[in-house]
Amino acid sequence: MTIAMCYVSPEGVVLGADSTASHSTADGLFHYFNHNQKLFQIGECSTLGLLTWGLGGFSDVSYRTLIAMLDDDLKKKKPQTVLKVAERWAALVWAEYTKAFGTEMARAVNLGAKIAHNPTNPAPGPHTRTKDEEDEFSRLMGLFVGFCIAGYVASDRKPFAYQINCMPTATTVPVPTALKGNNAFWGAPNLALRLLNGYDSDLRQGILDSPHWTGTEADLDAVLVTNSLQIPSLPIRDAVDFAHSCIHSTIKALKFSSLNQICGGPIELAVITTDRAFRWVRHKRWDEAILEGDLP
Repeated sequence: MTIAMCYVSPEGVVLGADSTASHSTADGLFHYFNHNQKLFQIGECSTLGLLTWGLGGFSDVSYRTLIAMLDDDLKKKKPQTVLKVAERWAALVWAEYTKAFGTEMARAVNLGAKIAHNPTNPAPGPHTRTKDEEDEFSRLMGLFVGFCIAGYVASDRKPFAYQINCMPTATTVPVPTALKGNNAFWGAPNLALRLLNGYDSDLRQGILDSPHWTGTEADLDAVLVTNSLQIPSLPIRDAVDFAHSCIHSTIKALKFSSLNQICGGPIELAVITTDRAFRWVRHKRWDEAILEGDLP
């Protein structure tokens, strides 16, 4: 799992992520590695960066390799917009995604077309998922992977950020979508959203589903918005601090909770300002894992 975030301001873009990667063992448990890379520069001396969350990679090709292939393509034909870069990445990664998981995707589409399993119905019809099918569908949905491409292109120095989602139930190349607002969180966003808004989407939906709530969604949102911190447009260095604070708070909250530590390891941060190329603010050294646990 991941805590990743992007902040877009008139000055540029800030990208950040933790470093924990989880691997499922044969007995269904998870093993965690704390030095994975989820934030990448697209090429050297580039004005573009990429974040990833969800699925950690494909069977025989890494995201690192695919990003290098994207850079090769961008050098051959310079993009006119960040959206065009995101579209090229979507096409490239979709080809590898469908090649790696074509069989699983077909099954996910088949199961997704059925009605969700109802535990109170012991004899579901042919168009409703059984308990076993519901469990299988849930596992297949774990093949989701998301990306954020952000920065600017030389012909237009305005910063942009686009999200690309590869879903196992999709049948066409994913369409990049522009970020809404000046910040976004992915992977395990709940803790950051609780900190910033006073609630997360699960709590909001729980209230709406409760028989004790008799108002409308608009009524609830009018109450909830009063607790929001209303993050303004930040100076770029304060945006770096904001990104680090949110990721750090998520990691620490999970550490001191009874939940699985699905986020952790070194925090990586990068900034792309409209007058400079991609720059690392914090980046793991190659001996980071070797030094883990060493005394100073």
